[in-house]
Amino acid sequence: RLRGGCVSSRPVGGSTRGLHQYICAPYNEKPMKNQPGVCGLDNSGNSCYLNAVLQCLCSTVPLVEYLLQPDTRKDISVSAAWLRCLCVSWSRCGWAEWLAVPPLPQFNNHLQQDAQELLMYCINALHDDLKKICRRQQKRGGLRSDSTVVSRLFEGRLSGVTLCLHCDHQAHNSQPFTILSLPIPTDLISCSIQDCLSLFFQQSVLSGGVVCSECGLRRETAVVTYLDKLPDILILHLKRFGCKGRSQVKLRTNVEFSTETLDLSPFLSSSVFSSDGASYSLYAVVNHIGHLHMGHYTALCHNTVTQTWHCFDDSEVRPVEGVRVQSPHAYILLYSRQPFLKPQIQGL
Repeated sequence: RLRGGCVSSRPVGGSTRGLHQYICAPYNEKPMKNQPGVCGLDNSGNSCYLNAVLQCLCSTVPLVEYLLQPDTRKDISVSAAWLRCLCVSWSRCGWAEWLAVPPLPQFNNHLQQDAQELLMYCINALHDDLKKICRRQQKRGGLRSDSTVVSRLFEGRLSGVTLCLHCDHQAHNSQPFTILSLPIPTDLISCSIQDCLSLFFQQSVLSGGVVCSECGLRRETAVVTYLDKLPDILILHLKRFGCKGRSQVKLRTNVEFSTETLDLSPFLSSSVFSSDGASYSLYAVVNHIGHLHMGHYTALCHNTVTQTWHCFDDSEVRPVEGVRVQSPHAYILLYSRQPFLKPQIQGL
């Protein structure tokens, strides 16, 4: 299965209306209607976490193009809940002003949930769904591959190096990822997304050491991680929730990021040659407003047809200036390696 980062504690999101109003309030524009890819989602009861994640997936143009192909749509079953959302949002714009999306099975309890866990579930479920379709098709052709559009878009690879500080023996390992969970520097009012990445990739020393295969003894060991393969779609999850002493808290650090360029070249393995470069552009953000046990999720997404940003607050959708995307409430950031073009969707 595709893998992602983990959180030390789960933030939850519900329907705490009013707590989040000021995010969209300053814009004063009327809600957008009948724009391709711009469709609000009803809150069916603590489902703001689901709505925010679906809006980000609806804004991932290469995924949308693939899923809305006629041959693909008729074979997908597990992801039918949000595939219906894609159909209304892109192919049948104007057919329904708002749409209530039925919860996915693991989240069908009307409880407050974590958006990052839901996003990880959606990616894995869709990958498994498409993999079954590919296997049926490949069985007829005598081929076998577990690659899907999901793994091709979202999957990267991390390379780890462990170094024995006694004999300098090195051991290498690698693992795939779809979401990078980044630590946030503590005791800071503000930092940058590059600071979080640097903290994730910095060299660390394992407490207690590791048995060195060369020495045959437990030695102090250093570990350093690099990016060995860049994904086309990069998902960064900010670990805002953790423990401070015996208490679980939310880090309210303002993590500053640009909508223009995120450069990952400082974190690449020396063996990686990237002809396409290591720069990414932001296209969607999931915000979490509130605290650990009560809060609200919204999404900010860039639309490739209108070339504008929109704030998705459940059924309310409003245009947003690019300078307003930066927020201290950012929880999940989605980046694209290549600029999205206008989707090639039948009926658009």
